[in-house]
Amino acid sequence: MKYIKQLLLIGILFLITQSSFGQFLYSEKYEDCKLSRFCLDCGEPKAELPEDAAESILNSLNQKKLKKINGSIRVQILVDTLGSACLLSSENRTNVSSKKLGLQNAIYSMSKWTPSMKDKKAQSVSVSLELVFQNGKLGIRRLQFDFKNNTNLKSVGTPDIKGSDEKDLSVQWTVLTQSNSKLPWDMTRTVLSTNENIWIGTDNGLVKMTDDQMEVFGVTNSALKPVKYNKNRATSIRHGALDAKGNIWLAAGWEAYKFDGSNWTVYDSINSPVAWPRKIYSDNFNNVYLTSSQGLAKYDGDNWNVIDTSNSKLPSSNVSGVYVDSQDRLWIGTYEGNIRIDKDKTIEFNESDSPLKEGSISQVFEDSKGNFWFDLYSKDKTKAGMWLLKPNGEWTSIRPKNSKLFSKNDINDFLLDEENGVLWIALNSVGLIRYDLESDKWEIYTPENSEVPSIHVMKLAKDKNGIIWAATFAGVIKMKK
Repeated sequence: MKYIKQLLLIGILFLITQSSFGQFLYSEKYEDCKLSRFCLDCGEPKAELPEDAAESILNSLNQKKLKKINGSIRVQILVDTLGSACLLSSENRTNVSSKKLGLQNAIYSMSKWTPSMKDKKAQSVSVSLELVFQNGKLGIRRLQFDFKNNTNLKSVGTPDIKGSDEKDLSVQWTVLTQSNSKLPWDMTRTVLSTNENIWIGTDNGLVKMTDDQMEVFGVTNSALKPVKYNKNRATSIRHGALDAKGNIWLAAGWEAYKFDGSNWTVYDSINSPVAWPRKIYSDNFNNVYLTSSQGLAKYDGDNWNVIDTSNSKLPSSNVSGVYVDSQDRLWIGTYEGNIRIDKDKTIEFNESDSPLKEGSISQVFEDSKGNFWFDLYSKDKTKAGMWLLKPNGEWTSIRPKNSKLFSKNDINDFLLDEENGVLWIALNSVGLIRYDLESDKWEIYTPENSEVPSIHVMKLAKDKNGIIWAATFAGVIKMKK
């Protein structure tokens, strides 16, 4: 390589106030880089860069862009107990965007770090570096922190909304993590319930849980592919669903996976239209749907087809949600509007006088009384959140009065427990919400007031015994009876 490689390790003081960030130090965020618990450049000794850090980063960046780049990029890197690194956030002060430069892949490509230690045990940490580019040279400065002015930084995150008083909470939780179970990774994003098992999708494999016993499926005993920077770690499982035949479907990396309990099937760009699926949904007719930025992929058990702007009235191919109701009507949400396909007729909502004109469908559920419960996404948070559509066409916003609960936070998932008259909501950067429909009582569970270990609660499930489960960024939680 003709670019000169230069490694500079210069410690400088970088003050952080507690009001300036949550888990992210910088404005560019990389959501697929997560650890359930980490501290801010702590340890004795601290985590150390690999000797070939500068060379590794330069070799992995876009070589054409290196000819033009000047300036600096501050990066927040998470280093786990094995020394693997990933990019959590960045602040780019160069003339080339981080995406075009290939910054994230460059950090992933680094050799193993020397992990941070505490009491002779490895621990996960966040390290901040400044990458300085000038005339083809790369300088790396390690940024130091003033911990005295940073009393509110927590690995599980700090909730945006104050939780309920502990005395007002009606539910307690059991937390399953790597430390007290066979869970292979505390970072979990999906949980599913069948008649016999609980299935947990983590950032390092799939877990089958039967009568409190765990079986782990990783890179050595499943079709799950490894991450690029660590061949021993499975690709993060972002989402999952259970189809009408009892198969487990997973969205991980660029692929979708189907697992029948014994055999795995991988769907990628070669044998299907699947490309980086976001969510997976299965209807009662054994159709499976995968949302993506390139349309809605549908699999009927034999064949695939794609619904996008080229063959439908979708306002955008950037699909946010999908649902099939009891009348076999297909609801599709995009970030530019929503439609409903009623057999050969398409209903458009961009001109309608309803919340569907302003908010994008993220999730829908039809209850036994014919009511529709909607989770809508919108940049205007007064239009976002939970909405109820009654059979008579009446819309109702589901939110507590005089509260900022949904004023700036998006919903990750919701679950309507009809048997007990409770609506559960996983609210991003807050925690878990319990809403008793009969008493109109709202309960907010956060790491500050309950056993809920993280403000990042991702997916909810209810098992055959009526127990609520939730996947979080700090383990899986199970409601205590």
